[in-house]
Amino acid sequence: MKISVYIATSVNGLISNSRNVPDWLSPQYGEGMYGLCQKFKAVIMGKTTYTILAPDYLPLKNEGTTVVLTSDDTSISDDPSIRFTKESPVEIKHALEGRGYTDAVIIGGTMTISQFINARLVDEVYFVVEPVLFDSGLPLLKNVIGELKLKLLQVKPLNDNTVQLHYKVQNN
Repeated sequence: MKISVYIATSVNGLISNSRNVPDWLSPQYGEGMYGLCQKFKAVIMGKTTYTILAPDYLPLKNEGTTVVLTSDDTSISDDPSIRFTKESPVEIKHALEGRGYTDAVIIGGTMTISQFINARLVDEVYFVVEPVLFDSGLPLLKNVIGELKLKLLQVKPLNDNTVQLHYKVQNN
């Protein structure tokens, strides 16, 4: 199974501002994220990302599988395609493979991306670099062990100010 990360960053590498409000994202970022989610039909995110998106902006509604990482045992959804879990990245990958998925995309946040990177399960990364600098906010990664080498596959302008960088992880 191939696991990709699709994430927007500020020019200085933060994935959220200190207000935790995604008002800095371009429409093209959303189009790309929703497009990849629709293509793969398997989406992984952390609880904070879920809280920001739910219920109106979830990329998959009543279709595919959305896995939400959380330590909250009481989290539930009326939508049977949404699965809350404390499972490890390896267990999540195996569960998605068991359901027949060959690709999945992680759309946030810091801890979720970091856990999958630490488990060496990320195959590709899409960075959408938005034209903004934050004085503070969430870093892309936290407590990541070691380093990953990336190979640039594509640079794609999304509008006059936003660019998408697509990388393959080389040393998984």
